[in-house]
Amino acid sequence: MKNELQGRFWINKQQNNFLGQGRIELLLRIGETGSITKAAKMMKMSYKAAWDSIDAINNLSEYPLVQSVKGGKGGGGTQLTSYAKELIETYEILSQEHQNFLDSLSKRVEQKDGHFHLLESMNIRLSARNQLKAKISKIQKGAVESEIFLKLHDDEEFMAIITNDSFDMLALEVGSFVYAIFKANAVLISTDLTLEKSDRNRFIGTVSRISRGSFDAEIVLTLKNQNSVCSTMSIDTLNDLNIQEGDKVATFCKPNSIILGIW
Repeated sequence: MKNELQGRFWINKQQNNFLGQGRIELLLRIGETGSITKAAKMMKMSYKAAWDSIDAINNLSEYPLVQSVKGGKGGGGTQLTSYAKELIETYEILSQEHQNFLDSLSKRVEQKDGHFHLLESMNIRLSARNQLKAKISKIQKGAVESEIFLKLHDDEEFMAIITNDSFDMLALEVGSFVYAIFKANAVLISTDLTLEKSDRNRFIGTVSRISRGSFDAEIVLTLKNQNSVCSTMSIDTLNDLNIQEGDKVATFCKPNSIILGIW
């Protein structure tokens, strides 16, 4: 069965709903009929509900969206202001762009591995620089905390330690995919490839990029499975390590510095 994403959006003002699909349709009906009563009947809503919606958007708008017309050939009625027509046109452009976005995501969902590829293509944005998709290979649940053993695509294994409350909330199980998330300042680098630390995860990677600031530096490493790990350190520490792009280094991260996420 083909996956299809659907959704609507609102334009908000002052943390209040301003314009959505329903209110836009109401304005369009008013423009067509010249009457709030007729517009409400066409939308199968009460006259009061229609007026409440009009009052709400008028109160939030910089300029009135509807105005009453007295007398004349049609005996009076309600018509849209030029500002309302501009807003409708803007909303329709945004709506089309929104639909194009959903159509694009729907196509990506159909790719192999479904929502995981979708998440990767969306490039989830978090303050933590490191986000590794991994498969749970083993779980050891203790009295207070649980050890979650994770494998990357190349079967490289590492571990996260989370509380049992978090474990139960996430409903983790062996075989599930999760995102291991940890900050760049939690990653330590050593040029000694033989170094082992019993209390820390160890990765071997190649320095692919070094960015120097006035006081700090950012080092991006490429693991053998093409995942990237980022580390930050002081300029003095970087100078002491004397590493260059292309160097192979060992990286370390404490299991309790890793948080797990599922989407």
